Amino acid sequence: MVKAWIWAGSGVLGLAAPTIAAAPAPANAAIASEMRAYRFDLSRNFFATFEQEIATRSEVEAAIAELDRLADGTLTRARLIEAMAADDRAQRLFRKHDLYLFLRFAVDTREEAGMAAADAMRVRLRAARTKLKRAALANGAALFKTGMAAGADIERYRYWYDQARREADHLLPVEQQQVIDSLDPLLGGVGYPQLVRNLQFAPVMAGGRKLDPRRDQAQLEADKSPAIREAAAHQLFAGYWAKRDQFADLLIRSVKGGEAVAKLHRYGGALDEAAFTALVSPGQYRALLTEVARNAATFKDWQRRVRDPFARSAHWSPNEAAAMIANSAKGIAPAYAAEFAQLLDPTNGRADLAGPGPRVPIQGTASVYPIGVSAIYMQNYQGDLLDLIILAHESGHAVQAQLMFRAGVPMIYAAGPGYFTESFGRFQELVLLDQLYRTANGSKRVEWLRDALAARLLSVFNSAEEAAVELALHDAVNAGSATGADDLDAVTAKASAAYSTQVARNAETRGMWMLSDGYYLAPYQELNDAFASLLAVRYYAMYRRDPTQFGPAYMALLSGGYGDAPNALLSRNLGIDMTDPDFAGITLAALRGQIDELYRSLPEGDAR
Repeated sequence: MVKAWIWAGSGVLGLAAPTIAAAPAPANAAIASEMRAYRFDLSRNFFATFEQEIATRSEVEAAIAELDRLADGTLTRARLIEAMAADDRAQRLFRKHDLYLFLRFAVDTREEAGMAAADAMRVRLRAARTKLKRAALANGAALFKTGMAAGADIERYRYWYDQARREADHLLPVEQQQVIDSLDPLLGGVGYPQLVRNLQFAPVMAGGRKLDPRRDQAQLEADKSPAIREAAAHQLFAGYWAKRDQFADLLIRSVKGGEAVAKLHRYGGALDEAAFTALVSPGQYRALLTEVARNAATFKDWQRRVRDPFARSAHWSPNEAAAMIANSAKGIAPAYAAEFAQLLDPTNGRADLAGPGPRVPIQGTASVYPIGVSAIYMQNYQGDLLDLIILAHESGHAVQAQLMFRAGVPMIYAAGPGYFTESFGRFQELVLLDQLYRTANGSKRVEWLRDALAARLLSVFNSAEEAAVELALHDAVNAGSATGADDLDAVTAKASAAYSTQVARNAETRGMWMLSDGYYLAPYQELNDAFASLLAVRYYAMYRRDPTQFGPAYMALLSGGYGDAPNALLSRNLGIDMTDPDFAGITLAALRGQIDELYRSLPEGDAR
């Protein structure tokens, strides 16, 4: 899912901000007409009927039971290989049901029973997979012993086993882990969505309509009127401000709870656990943020010169958007473009651009597991440039899933660190914007699209800003120096100032800690987003320099799955070394060069 904030003008543009009400029909008649064709065909792509899906859940349960049986006892080589095959089958069956039930819920949140059923299957599958991992740790060392002629059938699981051994010191006894899991609602930020759902926002008048500052946030912040954008930002923060103390209490409890649980798992703290999971070090996180801050003048100067690059009135119909996204992907590889075209073809029923349900919980999301069918869901498509960016980003995730499926990637290697997967979606945004900018006609349109491309390239600083704010909040709470909302505001303002002019331009944004759902629901994810943004910029620099060489290497990276450490995969396919102390510096130097190039190549008559 897209999770990147663009600080523009007076407001915050959340590309995947949750929403709690049905989307209005697009004002553009052509867009509204085409959107009627963009609906999921679940019977074609998943199950003929809901009743059939229910009936075939027994297949999932049987596969989980078989995995559980094979995980018991001593693992011989043959038994381990059999167990891994059972794990693959159980995961594929479950992920198909899970995706189907999620898509039903996405377009109509009254379908809560299906989500509950998926959660129950997920718990049983996770327990069986954990049992297999524990069994392998107990007696699988000889099977993977270095130097043994184990054979390809066992070697394909070596990375899985190495990661299991790496995690072994942090595994708790089953009973203790169950107790911690049961305390999650008290220790974490799970109350955040409910708190947000209860907020009240004063409406903003735009185009003769009353719009909700949160539900219609993207639409308001793309409005061509600075006064409307300013009013929307003010009312948005005012709505959160009304529950400010409750947000502060929830965030502080979440930080302290996460720190305590991490230490129970024998990590130094929550930051150490996040870094361990991401296969980086806490020092890498902090060094990255320091280097980005050192280069922040590039972004601050751009902020002073360019305002609201997404506040334009241009609109594209769904078919136009699909064609442009697929066309932009041709620069990578024809097969890559073909996957986008298939995904976004309305006759295939794999894309839904406006669920009809009364309460839609997310703006954009896509399937990411290689199960043979991928899908993309997007709520409230209006056809503006931000919608195209979301569509390109999420489509990139769905296409990667299909590429992994066609390459036969095992399910154990279907997912990796969040920053790695996210970097692919962010790069696809840049590919689309690059294509739009370089094929645009008319100086004003060229100028606008150039500014939009620059904004997404420079989102490295937005990502780092959010990550630095979160890290500073955790540091302050853990040190006991942040005990309430005023303290959180002060910490936020100080950390933010190193990266952008946002708080200086609009003091309300010091309350951004209330609006960032990741701070509550996915602690330290923002640090991964900073890595993702840097990687996307690095891919883009390589793509612009030599697309014919970059394309095949990038396709190999996308298709191969996550069967090795990210740095090994990046080094092998693209020659990128994330562990290089100069990784961030080299990438930011490339970014400055890209921005300089964009603003040197001004169209004739450009006044800027």
